[in-house]
Amino acid sequence: MKQLLIILLSFTVKLLLSQNNESIEIQQVDIVAKKPLHEIAKSTNKIDSLVVKETVNESMAELLSEHSTVFIKQAGRGSLATISFRGTSASHTDVLWNNISIKSPMLGQVDFSLIPVFFIDDIDVFSGGSSIEKSTGALGGSISLQNNPQWNDSGKVKLILSYGSFNSTQDFFQYNFFNKNFKSKTRIFLNYSKNNFKFKNKNIADIDPVTGEYIYPIQENINADYTQYGILQEFYYKTQSGINLSVKYWGQNNDRNLPRLNSFEGDDYANISNQKDKIHRLVFSADYYLNKTKISVVPAFVYQNMIFEQSNYISGLGYQNIIYSESYNKSSYNKLIIRHNFNQNTEFNFNASYNYDNVSNIDTVDNQGYTKQRNELILFASLNKKIGERFGFSLMAKKYFSPDNSMPLSPFAGIEYILSKKQNISVKANISRNYRNPDLNDLYWQPGGNPNLKPEENSSADLSVLVNKKYKKTYINTGLTAYYSDVNNWIIWLPSPFGYWTPYNIQHVISKGLEANLKFSTNIENIKLKFIVNYAFTSSKNYGKTSNWGDESYGKQLPYIPVHSFNFTGNIEYKNYGVTYVNNSYSERYTTSSNNTTIRDWLYPYYMNNISFYKNFRLKQNYKLSINLKIYNMFNEEYRSVLGRAMPGINYMFFVKLGF
Repeated sequence: MKQLLIILLSFTVKLLLSQNNESIEIQQVDIVAKKPLHEIAKSTNKIDSLVVKETVNESMAELLSEHSTVFIKQAGRGSLATISFRGTSASHTDVLWNNISIKSPMLGQVDFSLIPVFFIDDIDVFSGGSSIEKSTGALGGSISLQNNPQWNDSGKVKLILSYGSFNSTQDFFQYNFFNKNFKSKTRIFLNYSKNNFKFKNKNIADIDPVTGEYIYPIQENINADYTQYGILQEFYYKTQSGINLSVKYWGQNNDRNLPRLNSFEGDDYANISNQKDKIHRLVFSADYYLNKTKISVVPAFVYQNMIFEQSNYISGLGYQNIIYSESYNKSSYNKLIIRHNFNQNTEFNFNASYNYDNVSNIDTVDNQGYTKQRNELILFASLNKKIGERFGFSLMAKKYFSPDNSMPLSPFAGIEYILSKKQNISVKANISRNYRNPDLNDLYWQPGGNPNLKPEENSSADLSVLVNKKYKKTYINTGLTAYYSDVNNWIIWLPSPFGYWTPYNIQHVISKGLEANLKFSTNIENIKLKFIVNYAFTSSKNYGKTSNWGDESYGKQLPYIPVHSFNFTGNIEYKNYGVTYVNNSYSERYTTSSNNTTIRDWLYPYYMNNISFYKNFRLKQNYKLSINLKIYNMFNEEYRSVLGRAMPGINYMFFVKLGF
């Protein structure tokens, strides 16, 4: 690695010596576009392009936790990262990649630590009932990840090489080939980390015999290294007959050792865990434009394989598996999308999807598992209408059909009204009803699956006020949203009389809160300033059956859901020098349904602070070079995202980015 850094620095010096110091002042151009009709009355948020650019080396888990109002629960660096959207569980959020769901049909959730931001061009967040158009069963919301051809991007090569703390490397490469009607984009990434940071273990302590104070040991995060690598290949072709074709393939391998809980007091040869994931995703798309109608056909295929093993060392026999669980799913998705504009103020949409899942799970140690198939047909229709210059409405409905468990109609109704055109102030309101089928593990897991589970039911309402202002070179976008969500038949796993856990329709959860955001940008001569602020107040409480659920949990905040979430991104750029500061803060979180506040069952608030310094160079022959130093957890905060899982203190990453 040292030799690689020497080569990089030598190459950088040569490029700098050939730098063209001439600069051209380009006059600012304002681009104004009408709001798409299908966005009327929807609660949506597009992740800022600055954020995507600054976090290109990170996972989707890190981006969303630092730059949106959702909460990411991460079981350690490089480990499982799941989402909580408006106080709901991970299974209540869907994730779509180019219009197909990538959540596991077995687990019903997505591991956001396995999604590299480098592979994504556009990120949109749909809250509450606004997710009905994109997803099925997303009671909390959905995340839409898109790739696009970017025909105006003339760059051919992008290269990012990095090295940082804990012997970590993050390397990314992109190559574009294009002409007038065809474009190919190839992206490759490789991440590795030994992940052996030191931490203070507050789950194990000695007592000072003199002072009586606790003495916590300093330990190393062992058996925590991980390797991730993958490729994203995209082909785009524009025909002469008005048909646009695309093919996208995403292949990825992940191999990660999983550290033991901090409270584990066994020897170093027990409970050694490893997880391997292999993922293949293939999406075809054909878009046909005919007068006022766009017709899209999207077939897709997904294969996912996961192997989890845990072993103990036995003298004379070596390491022996106590768990060896292998699961896979083979899925096909077929979607027809029709969008017709009767005129510039009226739009009709119709979607039809047929999906098939074939899943299997087996633990070869205890010889338990299951194999199941699921077929589903989903129909969707919407009407989006703008009336006059101020008013618009949206009506949506989705119907889910399955041989195993069909669900009632999921409706959505929303309005949007411009209160002041001069001040650019608008208000949105929508109501919806949505349903989610149990995951296959909920139904068939051995032992404990419950095939009699009912679909979860959700009623929700949103009210938003938005303000967009422009004054010379200053832009201000701000919004405030109040929401209410009522979920019945919430599925939760509880101990059964037979000694194992099983899921029940037992919980009734009411989630309500506020979401606020602010985006501010301005130019002052050679100085560019940009600030992005997000805040969420989330009250998500259980009102389930006390006879089964327990009196201590009634009316209490759900485990791991912070009441207050806040993040701030500030960027200042002077000529080609820049600094970006990110703060990510959460209030206390409980790890028990009774909201126990003992030190073992309570996660104290934390305030994460990251900062990066960069310098951009414009070189001869259209070369672009950027040098970036990122400091994570700059104040060396002691924090935990999940009980018993260590997180690193202050750490660093150095990047060299080259493009031409």
